[in-house]
Amino acid sequence: MSGKRLREAIERSAAPAGVAVAVDRLAERDPNLVDRLEGDAALRSALVAVVAASRSLAELCVADAAAVEILADLGRRPSLAGAATVDGLARWKRLELLRVAARDLVGIDDLPVVGAGLARLADQVLESACARLDEGPEASGLAVIAMGKLGGAELNYASDIDLMFVAVDPVAGEKAARAVLEVARTCFRVDVDLRPEGRDGTLVRTLASYEAYWDRWARTWEFQALLKARPVTGDSALGAAFAASAAERLWTRSFTSDDLREVRTMKARAEDHLARKGLTEREVKRGRGGIRDIEFAVQLLQLVHGRHDPALRSPTTLDALAELGRAGYVGHGDARALNHAYRLLRAVEHRLQLVHEQQVHVLPDDAESLCRLARVMGYRDGAEGTAGELFVRYLRRQQASVRSIHEHLFFQPLLDALLAIPTDTDPGRNGESGSEMLSADAVETRLAAFGFTDAARTRQALAELTRGLTRSSRLMQQLLPLLLSWLSDSPDPDAGLLGLRLLASGEHRAGELAAAFRESPEGARRLCVLVGTSRHLTRTLEHHPDLITSLGGPEGPGSRSGPELA
Repeated sequence: MSGKRLREAIERSAAPAGVAVAVDRLAERDPNLVDRLEGDAALRSALVAVVAASRSLAELCVADAAAVEILADLGRRPSLAGAATVDGLARWKRLELLRVAARDLVGIDDLPVVGAGLARLADQVLESACARLDEGPEASGLAVIAMGKLGGAELNYASDIDLMFVAVDPVAGEKAARAVLEVARTCFRVDVDLRPEGRDGTLVRTLASYEAYWDRWARTWEFQALLKARPVTGDSALGAAFAASAAERLWTRSFTSDDLREVRTMKARAEDHLARKGLTEREVKRGRGGIRDIEFAVQLLQLVHGRHDPALRSPTTLDALAELGRAGYVGHGDARALNHAYRLLRAVEHRLQLVHEQQVHVLPDDAESLCRLARVMGYRDGAEGTAGELFVRYLRRQQASVRSIHEHLFFQPLLDALLAIPTDTDPGRNGESGSEMLSADAVETRLAAFGFTDAARTRQALAELTRGLTRSSRLMQQLLPLLLSWLSDSPDPDAGLLGLRLLASGEHRAGELAAAFRESPEGARRLCVLVGTSRHLTRTLEHHPDLITSLGGPEGPGSRSGPELA
């Protein structure tokens, strides 16, 4: 081997010995390659990065001359023209995966782009499989629905692809679905167990059959899975109808305290299973502070709040997390921390899977493999430790942060409080509060039961407090029964409600008040009692709204000095 630039690139790589061997093997097939690598910085960077990170892709580069040409121009996708046969499609998939991986490893694309690129690759395999049906995809009467990470366009390098099938005619649809699966499985592992009744259920159902199942039998986790349902190919009208029907049921059903308990139980069961295998500390997916901690927290908040806030319904984790942060359902600092940690954890997962293109989520338990992973992640030996030690140290800090935020979000008392609200107080479809949907007599009866005496004035205050379609007004609509109950514990519920209306006047103030309620239900309860006790203190809070957050502290109002509240 010759060439100073190439030698230096190999020495700087994550696996110098392995890269040198791979380059020697490539040079045996193409004697001009070394000179080409010496003169082409982009090709040199891509090839060295790929063969350092992935033994399986290194073998692809040696076995298929087209692989080197892919690395020479990472902006050009391999043509599907040569994929007329099933073997040709499988070869195209490997070459496109190589291109996506190279762009990832040299830093051209970030995590969301990589995940979307891998999902698009899978979509095209499925489209090609449907195109081989005798009737063609549109006339087949079969729609292919992506679920899981494929549905969310955030696929891994070695992910299974989760699919469901809906058909006009289930008999003909099953034949078509099996033909699609036969082709798709030459390129991917395919999981169809998310369908109703899992492995015991039929592979293909009509839309009416899905709807009947959702309406009568579906469990909470099955609705959670529908967060990521996305039509991919086949009969587009049928796929769109499936997506619309699934969304309607997902976002109009009541998410109850039983549902919350089921989601938490399912998460705990997965953690217990991992602990019994002794992998809690090494699993980056399901371990403490891992990928699932972020995904479950995001999905739980989507299920609770997405019914009233359409902006939260993205199937993609990072997009949904960003919206949760913008809306204040997750604190801005926590949202940034989770975004950073999710990108890190998924990058680690990607690097683990690239080695042999296998579905791996566990950190290596030997120092050599761990050091190689750390070097692929960009770490190098330093004064404070080896690359592996520095990597693990940083990873553990991120996992601890994720776990802390996860536990705060996943077990926050407001979720339990919100889901304890009776369903007949749910907001109406037009943003009307539960009180506005009741008759005047019914409203007065309820208010009287809570201790309110001035019905007309109280109804007006309720309408002003909950009016509108903003996030803060929707949260007030959801919290209304709790607020009324808390106000009823005060000496003067009527004055308390008027005080809340005063503190929430203006969208900015309403948003801050809603955020304070969301952060601390106990602070909200204390505030309701306080504003129903003292008009003087209510006016003080009006002029010093920052004091409201102090009510949620462990000491309550007494955590501030008397003069501050006086």
